Amino acid sequence: MAFRVLFCSHVVLSISLLHFATFASSTTPSVAATAEEGKAFYKEAEALLNWKASLDNQNKSLLSSWVGDRPCINWVGITCDDLELGVTRLNLSSFALKGTLYNLNFSSFPNLLTIDLSKNSFYGTIPYSIGNLSNLTHLDLADNNLSGTITPRIGNLSKLLLLHLSRNNISGRIPPEIRQLTSLQNFFWAIYPF
Repeated sequence: MAFRVLFCSHVVLSISLLHFATFASSTTPSVAATAEEGKAFYKEAEALLNWKASLDNQNKSLLSSWVGDRPCINWVGITCDDLELGVTRLNLSSFALKGTLYNLNFSSFPNLLTIDLSKNSFYGTIPYSIGNLSNLTHLDLADNNLSGTITPRIGNLSKLLLLHLSRNNISGRIPPEIRQLTSLQNFFWAIYPF
């Protein structure tokens, strides 16, 4: 009788360990995935908050919802089509924002599809780093005060469907790298000659 009880406890212990091992192996990837998603959200939030802080408008009341580390939850102008992908759209058209794009860390947004910053008062040149947005399909920077020439890195945006840069102070020639944008369907670009 004592042998049976000992044997039964051993079986129960084995089953419990097996159950624990199965549970641990099935939950470990999702815990790791959640941790990675958390890092990605934090990186995106940090990039957006740093850029917001760099803007000239000290009264950034229109971006007052940009707090915390979850840009996909109620941040105005931010869209996340799939929470696992993070920020996919940045739409701040007509927000009366003034500043540059230099402090917007584009490499923090690997899944960004759309940028619409039209009808604001952004100035300076279009940063070289914009070429890091390999998934971008729509780039609308029209109706600002952007100047200088266009970076040749614009040719890296191979998925771009729409490029709208009209009504700025951009000068120079259209860079030959524009030919690399084989998906481009809508191209609005009024350039002032040198």
